Amino acid sequence: MGVEASQSGSRHLKKAVITVSLLFLAGLLIWLASRPDSAPQLMPEMVRFNPDEVYRLALMDGGDVAVSLLRSDSGWKLKGEGAEGEQQDADADAVQHLLDDLASMKIVRVVTRNPEHYEKLRVTTGSVRLLLKSKRGDTLLDLSVGKQGSDLISTYLRLADRPEVLAVDRTLLWQVRRPQQEWKASVSPDVAASGVDGVNEPYSEAR
Repeated sequence: MGVEASQSGSRHLKKAVITVSLLFLAGLLIWLASRPDSAPQLMPEMVRFNPDEVYRLALMDGGDVAVSLLRSDSGWKLKGEGAEGEQQDADADAVQHLLDDLASMKIVRVVTRNPEHYEKLRVTTGSVRLLLKSKRGDTLLDLSVGKQGSDLISTYLRLADRPEVLAVDRTLLWQVRRPQQEWKASVSPDVAASGVDGVNEPYSEAR
């Protein structure tokens, strides 16, 4: 009798362990299915453009144009603040680096297609909207730049009218978050000391 009771108890214990294991597995599968990066990996097409055709680059934060860059015959110009903001020489290398990254970036994965995750990934509120236009005014690229990926070498972004949040193989956040003054072209010490255009011109006593 004791042996039968022991065997019966052992069977009940095994059933309980199996039941708990199955419940845990089911919960794990549900959790995995609800993660932002669980969307089907049907890769959309990335918008392609020629960096040489970009005439205007605008970075908007919260709907306001924080940085506006215009191509000129001599390179790039940074538009100052306000409607009548004065144009200044921009750091052409910084602009070209960003354009090259945008033109060559590749999709690593589709993070989510669920709008409920947009806020968490910062591709709505708190994101920087980047807009590239041609000289004719055509839109070449329109996207929201979100958080940096957990691998520290990718960036989350969402193309203007598409539902997918994408992870791309470029670190874009530090570039689009540069404040306006850091887009200005730096003046070399030699130029500053030479007094070009009367700036820092050495004092010369009239004789």
